[in-house]
Amino acid sequence: MTVPVPRCRGFTNPVLVLIRTSLETSIQQSGRTTSRAPLQWTGRSLTTSRSLRARPSSKAKATAAITPRPTQPKPAQPSSPGAALARNLQAPQIGYAQSLASKSTPTILYEAAPQRAFLISSYAAGLFGVMAGGINVWFNVYNVPEGTSFWVSYVFGAVGFMMAALGTRFAMMPASIVRSITLLPAAAAATAQSAKAGAGAAAKAASAARPVLLEVKARRTSPFPFVPLKRMQVEPQQVVMKTRLFTPPKTEPSPYEKIVMKREEERRRKEAQQYEMDHLMTAPFRDGARAAGTIFARIRQGLTGEGFMPIEVNGAKYKLDVTGGYALEDGRALDRIVKIEEDPGVVRVASQTR
Repeated sequence: MTVPVPRCRGFTNPVLVLIRTSLETSIQQSGRTTSRAPLQWTGRSLTTSRSLRARPSSKAKATAAITPRPTQPKPAQPSSPGAALARNLQAPQIGYAQSLASKSTPTILYEAAPQRAFLISSYAAGLFGVMAGGINVWFNVYNVPEGTSFWVSYVFGAVGFMMAALGTRFAMMPASIVRSITLLPAAAAATAQSAKAGAGAAAKAASAARPVLLEVKARRTSPFPFVPLKRMQVEPQQVVMKTRLFTPPKTEPSPYEKIVMKREEERRRKEAQQYEMDHLMTAPFRDGARAAGTIFARIRQGLTGEGFMPIEVNGAKYKLDVTGGYALEDGRALDRIVKIEEDPGVVRVASQTR
C-alpha cells in the first residue's frame, strides 16, 4: 500500500519564517517598481550622479508632452443673416449710384409732370371754401336779422367752419409735393459734404469712396402759392419710399412675344401718324379734347388728392406724383438707389392707380 508523501513546506522555525516573509515582501515591491518604470541597463545608463541631476525629470517630460498646441483663430461669423443679406443687397445699389455719380452732369432720376392746372384748381377751391365760410359767418352769425331764432346762428356758424376747413384742405393739397429728384455728380457731392463737415474732415472725404448725394426739390408745407421750392441734399438711404415706382409684369414675356409686341406697337404708331395726315382739318379738335382731358384729370387730382405716393426725405413726409412725369428707366433707377420700405396698403393703392 502506497502512502502519498506530503509537500515539503520548508523549515518551521519562527525566525526563518519571519526572514522568508520579509524577503518575499521586498521582492514583490521591487517587482511592482520594475513593472511601472522598467530600467534599461546599457552602457550609457551607468552615468555619474552629476549627469543624472542634469537630466530632466519625468514630470518635466510629461509637462512638455502635454503642452497644448496653439489654436488658430476662428473666422468671425456675421452678426445675423439679415445684416449680411442687407450688406450684399446694398453693395450693387451703391455701385450703380456711384456709376451715375461719375458723370460730369447731374442725372435726373425723377421729375414731376407740369402741375399748373392742379395748382390752379387746388388754390381756387381752397380760396372759394375759405371765402364762403367767412361770408357765411359774417352775415349769419355776427349780423343775424332781428326775429331769428337763437339756434340759427349756431347752425350757420358750424356750416361756415366746415366750409373754411374744407377750403384749407384744398389749399394744402399742393404742399410737400416733390418736384424733382436729381443725383449730383461726385465733384459736387464731395464739395457739399466737405462744406457740411468742415475743413478738418476734407482730407478724409477726399480719400474715401466717391460720395453719392441726391438733390430733392419739393414744395414747402405752407399753403401759400408763389413760394420758392425747398432744396435738400441728402444721402440715398435718407430717402424712403413705401412702394416701387416700377411694377414688373406678373409674367415675363418670352423673346417671341416681345418681338410681336414691338411690331404691334410700331404698327399702331404708323396707323396713328397716317390718320393724323389724312384728317388734318379735325386735328385741332382732337388736340383740344386731349388738353381738356388732361386739365380735368388734374382738377380731379387737386380735389381728391389721388395719384400721390408717400415718401420720406430725411425723416419728413412728402408726396410723389405717380400719374405722370419722367422717371429714369421707368423708375427702376430710383428703386435701385433709394431705400424701399413697402407698405401693403400703399402698394395696393398704387397698383390700382397705375
